[in-house]
Amino acid sequence: MTATLDSLSYPSTDPIVITGLGAVCSLGNSIAEITRGLMSGKSGAQQITDFDAGELAFQAAQVKNPPAVKTDIHPQLARTMGKHLSLLLPSIEEALDRAGIGSGMFDSRDIGFFAGMGMVDYHIEDLLPAVLKSLNQDGDLDYDRFFLSGYQEIYPLWPLGMLNNVAFCQAAIHFCLRGENCVFSPHGDAGIAAVSEAVKVLEEGKAKVALAGGVGEQISPFSLARARLKGLIRPPGENPGADIFLGEGGAMLVLEPLSGALNRGADILGRIAGFGFSCHREEKPGCASRRAIASAIEGALSQAALVPGRIDLIMAGSSSQNELEAVHEIFDTGGEAPVMVSAEAALGEILAAGPILNAAIGLSIPDSTPFPFCPQSSVFRLLSGRPFGGSLHARRILVNGISYEGRCASMIVEKVGETI
Repeated sequence: MTATLDSLSYPSTDPIVITGLGAVCSLGNSIAEITRGLMSGKSGAQQITDFDAGELAFQAAQVKNPPAVKTDIHPQLARTMGKHLSLLLPSIEEALDRAGIGSGMFDSRDIGFFAGMGMVDYHIEDLLPAVLKSLNQDGDLDYDRFFLSGYQEIYPLWPLGMLNNVAFCQAAIHFCLRGENCVFSPHGDAGIAAVSEAVKVLEEGKAKVALAGGVGEQISPFSLARARLKGLIRPPGENPGADIFLGEGGAMLVLEPLSGALNRGADILGRIAGFGFSCHREEKPGCASRRAIASAIEGALSQAALVPGRIDLIMAGSSSQNELEAVHEIFDTGGEAPVMVSAEAALGEILAAGPILNAAIGLSIPDSTPFPFCPQSSVFRLLSGRPFGGSLHARRILVNGISYEGRCASMIVEKVGETI
């Protein structure tokens, strides 16, 4: 299979292309499985049953059985890092396999690695042995006992395991990724920032290939409380038609210059066309401003040298009213508006992994395939554009990544035509 590139819009003599995709989320352990699930109308949303979510009866899109990747990582350290590691490793493995990159193909120092990653929360069980050993005869915590011997029951690397870049480093060690690298945190904009940095490194010749992606947060009482406190999620029914719930997932892209990809005969899945970034938060919680979202979109269009009418599909970053208004402001110019959809109703808010997974889904859906659009709660919630049930030829895809702290990022990816 040979890729054909027509009328490059990206202003570069050697554009950065996508040669590998990998993902794990509530709907499956591969891009193909996830896409099939979405297109058949499945949703990963379920009531939380593995811990007490309180009286609010929150839903979540949890990954129940992530694929195992055999590593030499200490089991205790792996457990401390939780699902971050079990979502990151298989996403990388699938992306590298899809790109046809095996061990030793590149010097490890020529492989960049960039990821947006959510926060890691501690497990009470990690501290319980130390607490039990530090209790006095009355059952109260005795700090003298704790500092004398009780603290020794805590796994020495426990504090480090809660740093999200520890999982990042363990993945880099496992796959021998020793090139330029960086971790961004923790929301949707971080995933796009990771891709942007990878593109810059490749354009500057500091790497020959780069992995870029994102990992969300493990669903836990802590992550729910944090999202609730910040206004990202609300009790069910408090905001009818726009209920947002958390999801778990990891997604990864393999990026490389077009010339290098063609030289090694790689299948080219798409290309990166442009980015835009902005930041402004409104007073109300959980809301980036309309102007900030619009500015990020305009920045991506400008870098890609595209007018709004050239965008076919918009993958929403937050489904907020501000995002809808920003899109209408830019794209309602009298012509046919692009279709704007959200997969949050099926996958949940996956934070840093969200825009990367959305980009991979957009690139993986065959052209002219009917989308399972439905109003309100649905797999793909149609936010604007043509009527429900329509098919779509999505050549250019705008992906938004939005943080409830006000940071906004937009990324444009373009499909590449293929001939046999």
